[in-house]
Amino acid sequence: MTHRSLRLLVAVAWFLAGATPAPAQDLVRTAGGGLIVPSEVILYIQSDLKSTDFVQPLVCALQRVLTAPVSTQMLNLRLGPELLATPTQFDVEKVGSRFVQATAANGNSQSFKYLLVPFDLKAEPWRYVFSTSLGSENPSYHVGVVSTARLDAGNPRQPHHQGSEITAMRAYKLILKSIARLAGLRSPDACVLAFPRSLEELDRKSFEFCPGDRATLVAAGILKSTEGKEGTDCVAISRREPVQSGAWTSVAMSNQPLTRRTD
Repeated sequence: MTHRSLRLLVAVAWFLAGATPAPAQDLVRTAGGGLIVPSEVILYIQSDLKSTDFVQPLVCALQRVLTAPVSTQMLNLRLGPELLATPTQFDVEKVGSRFVQATAANGNSQSFKYLLVPFDLKAEPWRYVFSTSLGSENPSYHVGVVSTARLDAGNPRQPHHQGSEITAMRAYKLILKSIARLAGLRSPDACVLAFPRSLEELDRKSFEFCPGDRATLVAAGILKSTEGKEGTDCVAISRREPVQSGAWTSVAMSNQPLTRRTD
Protein backbone atom coordinates (compact mmCIF):
# COMPACT_ATOMS: atom_id res chain seq x y z
CA MET A 1 0.00 0.00 0.00
CA THR A 2 1.43 3.37 -1.02
CA HIS A 3 1.27 6.64 0.87
CA ARG A 4 -0.95 7.97 -1.91
CA SER A 5 -3.62 5.42 -1.05
CA LEU A 6 -3.44 6.56 2.57
CA ARG A 7 -5.08 9.89 1.97
CA LEU A 8 -7.54 11.08 4.54
CA LEU A 9 -11.20 10.44 3.90
CA VAL A 10 -12.44 13.96 4.47
CA ALA A 11 -13.77 14.58 1.00
CA VAL A 12 -16.26 17.08 2.32
CA ALA A 13 -13.93 18.83 4.72
CA TRP A 14 -13.91 22.59 4.22
CA PHE A 15 -10.29 22.67 3.08
CA LEU A 16 -10.54 19.83 0.55
CA ALA A 17 -12.87 21.23 -2.12
CA GLY A 18 -13.38 19.17 -5.23
CA ALA A 19 -12.56 15.72 -3.84
CA THR A 20 -14.42 12.71 -5.24
CA PRO A 21 -17.20 11.16 -3.11
CA ALA A 22 -17.18 7.48 -2.28
CA PRO A 23 -18.63 5.31 -5.03
CA ALA A 24 -22.12 3.91 -4.52
CA GLN A 25 -20.92 0.31 -4.87
CA ASP A 26 -19.02 0.62 -1.58
CA LEU A 27 -22.44 0.34 0.14
CA VAL A 28 -21.46 2.91 2.73
CA ARG A 29 -24.50 4.24 4.56
CA THR A 30 -24.55 8.01 4.60
CA ALA A 31 -26.82 10.45 6.36
CA GLY A 32 -28.86 13.11 4.63
CA GLY A 33 -25.98 15.55 4.82
CA GLY A 34 -23.61 13.09 3.17
CA LEU A 35 -21.87 12.05 6.38
CA ILE A 36 -20.67 8.48 6.77
CA VAL A 37 -22.33 6.86 9.76
CA PRO A 38 -20.01 4.51 11.68
CA SER A 39 -21.40 1.03 12.20
CA GLU A 40 -18.93 0.45 15.04
CA VAL A 41 -15.86 1.94 16.66
CA ILE A 42 -13.07 -0.48 17.51
CA LEU A 43 -10.09 0.48 19.68
CA TYR A 44 -7.11 -1.79 19.03
CA ILE A 45 -4.58 -1.99 21.85
CA GLN A 46 -1.13 -2.57 20.35
CA SER A 47 0.75 -5.27 22.24
CA ASP A 48 3.52 -2.93 23.47
CA LEU A 49 1.01 -0.67 25.22
CA LYS A 50 1.03 -1.82 28.85
CA SER A 51 -0.46 1.21 30.61
CA THR A 52 -4.10 0.47 29.81
CA ASP A 53 -6.05 1.72 32.83
CA PHE A 54 -7.29 4.62 30.66
CA VAL A 55 -8.99 2.35 28.12
CA GLN A 56 -12.15 1.53 30.07
CA PRO A 57 -13.00 5.15 30.99
CA LEU A 58 -12.25 6.09 27.37
CA VAL A 59 -14.68 3.45 26.09
CA CYS A 60 -17.30 4.58 28.60
CA ALA A 61 -17.00 8.21 27.53
CA LEU A 62 -17.31 7.34 23.85
CA GLN A 63 -20.29 5.09 24.50
CA ARG A 64 -22.07 7.93 26.27
CA VAL A 65 -22.05 10.15 23.19
CA LEU A 66 -21.82 7.89 20.12
CA THR A 67 -24.66 5.85 18.63
CA ALA A 68 -22.25 3.22 17.28
CA PRO A 69 -21.08 0.46 19.64
CA VAL A 70 -17.54 0.83 20.97
CA SER A 71 -15.35 -2.21 21.59
CA THR A 72 -11.69 -3.03 22.23
CA GLN A 73 -9.33 -5.68 20.90
CA MET A 74 -5.75 -6.57 21.62
CA LEU A 75 -3.57 -6.50 18.52
CA ASN A 76 -0.16 -8.11 18.29
CA LEU A 77 1.04 -5.73 15.60
CA ARG A 78 4.79 -5.70 15.12
CA LEU A 79 6.26 -2.24 14.66
CA GLY A 80 9.82 -2.76 13.47
CA PRO A 81 12.68 -0.38 12.66
CA GLU A 82 11.58 -0.20 9.03
CA LEU A 83 8.67 1.96 10.22
CA LEU A 84 10.83 4.53 12.02
CA ALA A 85 10.94 8.14 10.88
CA THR A 86 13.64 9.09 13.41
CA PRO A 87 15.67 6.95 15.83
CA THR A 88 12.93 7.36 18.46
CA GLN A 89 9.75 8.06 16.48
CA PHE A 90 7.59 5.99 14.15
CA ASP A 91 6.32 7.28 10.83
CA VAL A 92 2.59 7.54 11.47
CA GLU A 93 1.61 6.82 7.86
CA LYS A 94 3.74 3.67 7.75
CA VAL A 95 2.20 2.53 11.03
CA GLY A 96 -1.25 3.35 9.68
CA SER A 97 -0.60 1.35 6.51
CA ARG A 98 0.43 -1.72 8.51
CA PHE A 99 -2.62 -1.30 10.74
CA VAL A 100 -4.95 -1.14 7.75
CA GLN A 101 -3.46 -4.33 6.33
CA ALA A 102 -3.58 -6.16 9.67
CA THR A 103 -7.27 -5.39 10.27
CA ALA A 104 -8.57 -5.46 6.69
CA ALA A 105 -10.60 -8.62 7.32
CA ASN A 106 -12.24 -7.21 10.44
CA GLY A 107 -15.47 -5.26 10.42
CA ASN A 108 -16.95 -3.63 7.33
CA SER A 109 -16.64 -0.49 5.23
CA GLN A 110 -18.29 1.55 7.98
CA SER A 111 -16.11 0.29 10.83
CA PHE A 112 -14.04 3.07 12.36
CA LYS A 113 -10.83 1.58 13.74
CA TYR A 114 -8.25 3.17 16.05
CA LEU A 115 -4.82 1.84 16.91
CA LEU A 116 -3.50 2.88 20.34
CA VAL A 117 0.28 2.74 20.58
CA PRO A 118 2.79 3.76 23.29
CA PHE A 119 5.38 5.05 20.80
CA ASP A 120 6.02 8.62 19.76
CA LEU A 121 4.79 9.40 16.25
CA LYS A 122 6.24 11.62 13.54
CA ALA A 123 4.65 13.25 10.51
CA GLU A 124 6.17 15.98 8.43
CA PRO A 125 6.48 18.88 8.96
CA TRP A 126 5.97 18.50 12.72
CA ARG A 127 8.32 17.41 15.47
CA TYR A 128 5.69 14.95 16.71
CA VAL A 129 1.98 14.23 16.44
CA PHE A 130 -0.54 12.97 19.00
CA SER A 131 -2.66 11.22 16.38
CA THR A 132 -3.46 11.01 12.69
CA SER A 133 -6.62 9.99 10.85
CA LEU A 134 -6.28 8.13 7.57
CA GLY A 135 -8.86 6.88 5.14
CA SER A 136 -9.56 5.71 1.64
CA GLU A 137 -12.58 5.35 -0.59
CA ASN A 138 -11.47 2.28 -2.57
CA PRO A 139 -11.00 0.08 -0.68
CA SER A 140 -13.04 1.85 1.96
CA TYR A 141 -11.50 2.23 5.40
CA HIS A 142 -11.57 4.74 8.23
CA VAL A 143 -8.70 4.46 10.68
CA GLY A 144 -6.75 6.49 13.17
CA VAL A 145 -3.47 6.02 15.01
CA VAL A 146 -3.23 7.51 18.52
CA SER A 147 0.00 7.70 20.48
CA THR A 148 -0.11 7.74 24.28
CA ALA A 149 3.60 8.56 24.50
CA ARG A 150 2.79 12.18 25.38
CA LEU A 151 -0.77 11.68 26.65
CA ASP A 152 0.28 9.39 29.50
CA ALA A 153 1.79 11.10 32.54
CA GLY A 154 3.90 7.99 33.18
CA ASN A 155 5.55 5.41 30.97
CA PRO A 156 2.92 3.89 28.63
CA ARG A 157 5.13 0.85 28.07
CA GLN A 158 4.94 -0.06 31.76
CA PRO A 159 1.78 -0.94 33.72
CA HIS A 160 0.86 1.82 36.16
CA HIS A 161 -2.20 3.57 37.60
CA GLN A 162 -1.04 7.17 37.52
CA GLY A 163 -3.25 9.66 35.73
CA SER A 164 -5.38 7.18 33.79
CA GLU A 165 -8.39 9.52 33.67
CA ILE A 166 -6.27 12.34 32.27
CA THR A 167 -4.94 10.03 29.57
CA ALA A 168 -8.51 8.94 28.79
CA MET A 169 -9.71 12.54 28.52
CA ARG A 170 -6.93 13.42 26.11
CA ALA A 171 -7.52 10.38 23.92
CA TYR A 172 -11.26 11.03 24.00
CA LYS A 173 -10.84 14.47 22.45
CA LEU A 174 -8.56 13.16 19.72
CA ILE A 175 -10.77 10.21 18.79
CA LEU A 176 -14.04 12.17 18.91
CA LYS A 177 -12.58 14.75 16.55
CA SER A 178 -11.25 12.03 14.26
CA ILE A 179 -14.62 10.30 14.05
CA ALA A 180 -16.30 13.53 12.96
CA ARG A 181 -13.65 14.26 10.34
CA LEU A 182 -13.58 10.71 8.97
CA ALA A 183 -17.36 10.83 8.80
CA GLY A 184 -16.95 13.82 6.51
CA LEU A 185 -17.92 16.74 8.73
CA ARG A 186 -17.09 20.00 6.94
CA SER A 187 -16.50 22.61 9.56
CA PRO A 188 -13.72 24.91 10.77
CA ASP A 189 -11.48 23.75 13.60
CA ALA A 190 -13.30 24.90 16.73
CA CYS A 191 -14.48 23.48 20.07
CA VAL A 192 -13.46 19.79 20.19
CA LEU A 193 -12.41 20.06 16.53
CA ALA A 194 -9.73 22.63 17.43
CA PHE A 195 -6.21 21.75 16.36
CA PRO A 196 -3.88 21.52 19.42
CA ARG A 197 -0.27 22.57 18.85
CA SER A 198 0.83 21.42 22.28
CA LEU A 199 -0.33 19.19 25.12
CA GLU A 200 -1.40 22.31 26.99
CA GLU A 201 -3.70 23.28 24.12
CA LEU A 202 -5.09 19.76 23.98
CA ASP A 203 -5.90 19.87 27.68
CA ARG A 204 -7.43 23.32 27.41
CA LYS A 205 -9.70 22.75 24.42
CA SER A 206 -13.35 21.80 24.80
CA PHE A 207 -14.64 18.24 25.15
CA GLU A 208 -17.71 19.13 23.11
CA PHE A 209 -18.68 20.01 19.57
CA CYS A 210 -19.84 23.50 18.76
CA PRO A 211 -23.68 23.65 18.78
CA GLY A 212 -24.05 23.66 14.98
CA ASP A 213 -21.65 20.75 14.52
CA ARG A 214 -23.32 18.78 17.27
CA ALA A 215 -26.74 19.32 15.70
CA THR A 216 -25.40 18.07 12.36
CA LEU A 217 -23.90 14.96 13.92
CA VAL A 218 -27.06 14.21 15.93
CA ALA A 219 -29.22 14.60 12.82
CA ALA A 220 -26.88 12.23 10.96
CA GLY A 221 -27.26 9.60 13.68
CA ILE A 222 -23.59 9.72 14.69
CA LEU A 223 -24.07 11.35 18.10
CA LYS A 224 -26.82 10.61 20.61
CA SER A 225 -29.31 13.42 21.11
CA THR A 226 -28.75 13.18 24.87
CA GLU A 227 -25.70 11.79 26.63
CA GLY A 228 -26.20 8.17 27.59
CA LYS A 229 -25.85 6.60 31.02
CA GLU A 230 -23.54 3.62 30.89
CA GLY A 231 -23.67 2.79 34.60
CA THR A 232 -22.34 4.16 37.87
CA ASP A 233 -18.87 2.73 37.20
CA CYS A 234 -18.50 4.78 34.01
CA VAL A 235 -16.71 8.08 34.50
CA ALA A 236 -18.33 10.80 32.40
CA ILE A 237 -15.04 12.26 31.25
CA SER A 238 -16.83 14.01 28.41
CA ARG A 239 -18.19 16.41 31.03
CA ARG A 240 -14.99 16.97 32.95
CA GLU A 241 -13.27 20.33 33.19
CA PRO A 242 -10.06 20.81 31.19
CA VAL A 243 -6.99 19.57 33.05
CA GLN A 244 -3.78 21.43 33.68
CA SER A 245 -0.82 20.19 31.69
CA GLY A 246 2.29 19.15 33.54
CA ALA A 247 5.85 18.38 32.56
CA TRP A 248 4.79 16.81 29.26
CA THR A 249 3.77 20.13 27.73
CA SER A 250 5.83 21.24 24.75
CA VAL A 251 5.36 23.03 21.47
CA ALA A 252 4.35 20.68 18.69
CA MET A 253 3.06 21.55 15.30
CA SER A 254 2.27 24.19 12.70
CA ASN A 255 -0.52 24.35 10.10
CA GLN A 256 -1.95 21.09 8.83
CA PRO A 257 -1.20 19.67 5.38
CA LEU A 258 -4.04 18.98 2.98
CA THR A 259 -3.50 15.23 2.61
CA ARG A 260 -4.34 13.98 6.09
CA ARG A 261 -5.89 15.03 9.39
CA THR A 262 -3.31 15.11 12.15
CA ASP A 263 -3.32 16.18 15.79
